Amino acid sequence: MTDFATLTLDGSGLERQPRVKESFWEDDYLERFDARTLWLDAVWRDGVVRLICPRLNNLAPALRGARFALDGRAVRARFRTYDRHTVISLPSARCPAAVSVEVGGWRGESAVHGPEAGFAGRNVLVTLSKDNDPAWIEDWVRFHMIHHGADAVLFVDNGSAEYGRTAVQAALEASGVPVARVLSTSVPYGPRGRKPYANSELFLQFCVLNAVRHRFLWDARAVLNCDLDELVMSEGSIFDRAAASRFGYLAFPGYWVHPEPGFEGVPFHAAHGWRDDPAQACPDKWCMVPSGPLRGFEWRQHRLERLPFPTWFRAKDAWFWHCRNITNGWKLLKRTKVRDNTVPDGRLQEAVAVLPQRPG
Repeated sequence: MTDFATLTLDGSGLERQPRVKESFWEDDYLERFDARTLWLDAVWRDGVVRLICPRLNNLAPALRGARFALDGRAVRARFRTYDRHTVISLPSARCPAAVSVEVGGWRGESAVHGPEAGFAGRNVLVTLSKDNDPAWIEDWVRFHMIHHGADAVLFVDNGSAEYGRTAVQAALEASGVPVARVLSTSVPYGPRGRKPYANSELFLQFCVLNAVRHRFLWDARAVLNCDLDELVMSEGSIFDRAAASRFGYLAFPGYWVHPEPGFEGVPFHAAHGWRDDPAQACPDKWCMVPSGPLRGFEWRQHRLERLPFPTWFRAKDAWFWHCRNITNGWKLLKRTKVRDNTVPDGRLQEAVAVLPQRPG
């Protein structure tokens, strides 16, 4: 099941090819690579239909010569290519029912989504997840409700086999968050390559973030982008601080944290009371006002796309703890092993004490 207006290239004779050279592929690179998705979602807002596509790569010349139409009326397309996604913009005074594309002898069509209400004025957590334990979901939401006043969650499930929509919805309800929406897509997350191209063709997360910001989140008070293994801390609510900031945007660094050495069993957030010494940093995350001064920048996992002078926007008294063992092992199996060379962190332990000590 999908909740996005996704169009694939099935039947077109076309397929996306990797830009990353084969010498940098892992063994399952092509198996995980998204060769078939033309666009993840089609979203109309403020006079423009935006087709949010995985980066077109070799498909760009064919699509630039294609015929696009809205409800059968031909329109001129404008293309903008970003690091891991492409946005095709089509002008339209109203929200059309359908968008189509013709290239060669093939024609594809999808529905178009307009703006959807439900998150206006809310402090929203947004994340993309696959087969994560419902208890982790519940604890992650509760932490950000307690420490930051989160009052809404937009949760995108990437084709979970074990913990699907029903389990996710139940976890969100158990957390007590006032507003929750679960979406689903089976579009491939993407392959991991070898350095320096480890993440170069992980298209899905960037597509999801930019689809939901236009469709669901434009009128949110503030949006916090973080994963289920990340717990944000700040001097005051991160949502309040983003909303009050000059540019409506705050970035902040992360630090790896761990369960106590010798911990056995299934880990949980409250068990992560230990850190590396010295601290080991990881890339920034962010919180922002979607319709604020930086509304013209595309969303990425760790920053805004092409935002100049990014360090200007980094808060000195906000950070997130990256819980190393909150993982189902899809990235690195070594993350499921508890590290021994760590030290207790009193502030961290106090922060996670608001969460239940679940059995291992």
